[in-house]
Amino acid sequence: MRHPLLAAALLLAAPAAFAGSPDFSLSCATTSTCAQSDFRNVSEDLTAGLHYRSLAPAEATGITGIGVGAYGTYTRVQHEASWKNLTGSDVSAIGMAGIAVHKGLPFNFDVGATYSAIPGTSARLWGAELRYAILPGGIAEPALAVRVAYTGTSGIDQFKYSATSADLSMSKGFAFLTPYIGVGYVRGVADPDASTGLQKETINKSRVFAGARIALLLFEITPEYERTGSNNSYNLRLGFSF
Repeated sequence: MRHPLLAAALLLAAPAAFAGSPDFSLSCATTSTCAQSDFRNVSEDLTAGLHYRSLAPAEATGITGIGVGAYGTYTRVQHEASWKNLTGSDVSAIGMAGIAVHKGLPFNFDVGATYSAIPGTSARLWGAELRYAILPGGIAEPALAVRVAYTGTSGIDQFKYSATSADLSMSKGFAFLTPYIGVGYVRGVADPDASTGLQKETINKSRVFAGARIALLLFEITPEYERTGSNNSYNLRLGFSF
């Protein structure tokens, strides 16, 4: 299974690389022409593209449950002109590729963590989640869960980015297929270096998502569609659960 996992991660990552600006360099900072409105627009795209994604149904995995997987995301930007003004590069999408782990805990709690990279850049992201299944799910009943998560970044020189999120999701398993839907909220913070002359931006966006976990013995495939604000994202996770 190693080759399908690697191939899928690379396939998702390849089209989403940032063209021309490998370190999110704000080229306008050297000429003092950065516009705050452009920075806010870019921050909105970042909030849609870089927040935490669980890519999992709502059901509790139980105290013995553990999972690991590779995932990729692709988010179309809505403000290409602002990216061009700030970085001098043509940016049409934000992509991530990384690894994710989760572990079941007592009392219907689960914890998870991710580590990912933005292809073509030095940016790295790490995240963590805590989930509680209000309804743990079963043969006759759906699962209902609430989740909170945090994402931080490193490797971005001229500004810092972080995000917090919360969501409510519901799922119901049918044999090897477990579809799920959810709604949530994302709060992103982009804090630029003082040398840029820009001010910190805080972005608040609603989020809806839908996906399905397809289980083939221990191997799992989870495609997901998501809309955060006005940005569309397409996500995929390949992994194993025990």
